Amino acid sequence: MTQLVLNIENPDILPRLRSVLGGFRGVSIAESVPEDDRILKSIEAAYEEVRSAREQGKRLGQLDELIAELKG
Repeated sequence: MTQLVLNIENPDILPRLRSVLGGFRGVSIAESVPEDDRILKSIEAAYEEVRSAREQGKRLGQLDELIAELKG
């Protein structure tokens, strides 16, 4: 299945755009998640990962080590 992701800055056009796109056979429209919710979920997931590691007695690396590792 091919996907097309649209970033819409003007929320006023969403109802009409959904109506137009939904009229095509085989097109489904997924609900979007606000950016703030995605950021909050990422922070919550990171917190849970740290909490779980601490409960298991695992040593967590320093933030600088993590950033260096992510940079490659």
